[in-house]
Amino acid sequence: MKNLDSLDQRIRETLAEHDSKLQKEIEVIDRGEGYFDLLKASIHGRQAWITYYIYGLSAVTLAVFIYCLTGYLASTSVDSSLDWALGLIACMFIFTVVKVIAFEQMLKFEMLREMKRIELRVMLKNKDSED
Repeated sequence: MKNLDSLDQRIRETLAEHDSKLQKEIEVIDRGEGYFDLLKASIHGRQAWITYYIYGLSAVTLAVFIYCLTGYLASTSVDSSLDWALGLIACMFIFTVVKVIAFEQMLKFEMLREMKRIELRVMLKNKDSED
């Protein structure tokens, strides 16, 4: 852990000497992103349609879930209660799938951020070896 801290410190010192713009970019990346930042990143870019589709699907599923819940609570016979309960279970299954896909999208953006961080560090290492 100390080696990584000393490596970070050496990179920052080298950047302060050579390129302050690149240093600021690395500091922004080092701060990390929260869930809301990752969500904001997932609704931009080439695959934003997936995020829009997922959240649209979850809104429709919520409406169907509320409809099934009111039908289940208003039912009087066991047969109709079973039908409404199966609808509720199907909606919960869809919610689970939507949640898994949405978190995979956010993890993808987090991994891309880490790859960019590594690229910047490799660029700095190459720049140092050239000097």
